[in-house]
Amino acid sequence: MTTNTSSRTEETTRAPEHLADLVGDAESFLGEVWGTHTATFSCERAKTLLSAADVWRELDCGSLIAPYFGILREGTDPTVSGIAETRIVQTKPRPGYAKPAAVRQLVASGHVFVLSQLEDWNGRVGALVDSLRAECRAQAGAAAYFCAAGSDGVPAHADGAHTLTVQLEGRMRWVVGEGAHASETVVEAGDILYVPAGQVRQGAPCGTDALYLVISLQQPTARDLAELALATFLKSSAAEEIAGTHHFLSLEEKVAWLRTELSAHLAGHDRGALAEQAVLLRQREGRA
Repeated sequence: MTTNTSSRTEETTRAPEHLADLVGDAESFLGEVWGTHTATFSCERAKTLLSAADVWRELDCGSLIAPYFGILREGTDPTVSGIAETRIVQTKPRPGYAKPAAVRQLVASGHVFVLSQLEDWNGRVGALVDSLRAECRAQAGAAAYFCAAGSDGVPAHADGAHTLTVQLEGRMRWVVGEGAHASETVVEAGDILYVPAGQVRQGAPCGTDALYLVISLQQPTARDLAELALATFLKSSAAEEIAGTHHFLSLEEKVAWLRTELSAHLAGHDRGALAEQAVLLRQREGRA
């Protein structure tokens, strides 16, 4: 009997590329879990997205520059204060380059090192984020966090986006919610923690160094969709036709026209296409 070990190895080492790779049944996840409650999943392949060795290699290569890295000093907004320097590049000063020794010193003292916007410069993470953006119809981004054992980790905070936290190495203890509604979860390498938008959470390494990836997914708001629908309506043939004759109408006639034409315009809209357009606009504008 011959066993195809090469295909088995490829299956276990290939990085996840779709939502189903992370959560199993994507349809059930989006229909029953999304936006309602926290949940944990397991994906052994998720560990191949990024390693601590990758993180330190990026730091030591000499080309890491802001805004693609930072340190959490206070709160949850990364800063490069004290860990960046100005270098001369092609005879011109260029600020924001990472200082590896300074970063390591702060990490050793308990601060969290962050690699930001990984979807822009890490191929595996970028491919996954691209798929999630389309599958969830959401603005998507990713950042990696490295916490040394014994550090306080990440303080309590709430995101305006849904998050998939992928544990890459080590263990993290997460507390999600507040007061009587708080729940505690310990995740290990290969685990994924989903937290709905707006939920308060805080995390700390659980006896080990820990590396995890946070994928943020923010769907368009009702206002985003309304603004986009109205903008497309104002460019429609109906709106252009009345632009030169509306002054002949009474106020009541204008309101009646608007009600009729806008309703017809919205009824003819492809809801999926409208959502995708809104996602693209949010992504270009960089709105969180």
